[in-house]
Amino acid sequence: MTTQHDDNEKALSQADDERCKAMLAGDLEALDRLLADELVYTHSSASVDNKSQYIEALRNRKAKYVAIERSNTRSSFYGDIALMHGQARIEVIVNDTLKNLNNLFQTVWIKRDGRWQLLAWASTVIPSAS
Repeated sequence: MTTQHDDNEKALSQADDERCKAMLAGDLEALDRLLADELVYTHSSASVDNKSQYIEALRNRKAKYVAIERSNTRSSFYGDIALMHGQARIEVIVNDTLKNLNNLFQTVWIKRDGRWQLLAWASTVIPSAS
């Protein structure tokens, strides 16, 4: 017997998987559905994009994702709001420069019309061991 939490966990995980696949494929139509109109995307560089800025950066190839690997993800649910956090290793080409990122991230998701949309992303670089 599955619980509401299990159903939410599965649906949220699926939405985040779809988001990552869309980022890698440059599928802007899928991202438009998966990202909330109020998106606040805080990069590990501390620059912040709204939804249109983020999608435009992908459209113009200012940023092109090469690989995304998430691990140690955990989610908490508060009605139609969910928090997810974990670790992400990301390879992204930004302005023709390949960056290998090892970040901790936290996301906020909102459930609308029965589907999860990313409302906020924030990540911070994990310092290299010296």
